[in-house]
Parts: sequence; C-alpha cells; structure tokens
Amino acid sequence: MVERKRKFLKRFVAHHTLRKREAKWILDYWLRHPDKLGNVHFVTNASVSPRSLVMTAYGFDGEPFRYRRGDLVTMNPEKAYHDIRLHDGPIYVELNFQGMMIDENWVDIVEQNPFEPVAEVKDEVSSSAQTIIQASVAQFEEERLLIEIDKALDRRDENLFRNLTSQLHQVRASKLF
Repeated sequence: MVERKRKFLKRFVAHHTLRKREAKWILDYWLRHPDKLGNVHFVTNASVSPRSLVMTAYGFDGEPFRYRRGDLVTMNPEKAYHDIRLHDGPIYVELNFQGMMIDENWVDIVEQNPFEPVAEVKDEVSSSAQTIIQASVAQFEEERLLIEIDKALDRRDENLFRNLTSQLHQVRASKLF
C-alpha cells in the first residue's frame, strides 16, 4: 500500500498545483520519507478525524488548506508541516482535485474513514421499506400474471389458464395491503 501511495503522490505532484503553495512541502516530505506513509490514510471527509489534513488543488472549489490535531487547527501549511514532522501517528488526509472520482490511482488508495459517522437505519424504517418492496414485487407479479392469463385466453390454452389463475390467487392472498 505504501508503494501505491508513493506512486499516487508522485503523479499528483506532477499534475496538480495546490492552492496553498507551501502545502506541497508536506507531500514532498512524505515522498522523501516513505516510512511515514504507513501512517497516512487518504480518505474522504477527513475533517471528522482527530488528526486531519485537507488540501485542495486549483480547479476544485473548497477549503484550500486545513490541518487539525486535537484542538489545534491551522490554515498555515508551514505550521502544519513542522507539526507533522514532529508528531508521529495516524493522519487522515483529504485531497481535493479535479477528476478525483475517476482517477484510478486515487480510488486505489482511498480508505474508509473509521471516524466517519455511520447512519443507522431504525428497525421500523427498515421494516417499512421491506413491506413496500414486498408489495411492489407482488403488484408487479400480479400484473405479469394478468398479461399471461390474457395470452392464455387468446390461445385458448385452458391448462395454462388454470395454472396462471391459481398463481394469481396465491399472489393476491399473500399481499400485505
């Protein structure tokens, strides 16, 4: 994974210009010290992490630069650079650049942010959704059977007609509404 991160960073530095020029120092530092890349986690929505770095390239709207470690927050890339060098540990990095969602190298290294809140679905909402899905499937099956019954009548196929009407009665009996 470290080698993939290095490959991505080299390509990123070659093709993109960060909106805060000094922010490139941090990327260069990681390229010179690949052992530090093991603690670097590229994520989306890094701002929810206890130690995060957000950098934005030209051509992409958004916050140009922000570094956070606990209660310390700075928009100054030089201060962040020195803090990153002095403090080891995991850091969650969000890089914003044009075309990021289709960049194979970015998609290859981006990780799930463990600090991102997970939306919980309440049981009653899940149950309601399941009920609606079952009703929709039953409605679709009923409509399909009615079309097939019409075709069986047109062909005067009594056996098929009886089989399909039996299935239709079962579908209607199993409906929840």
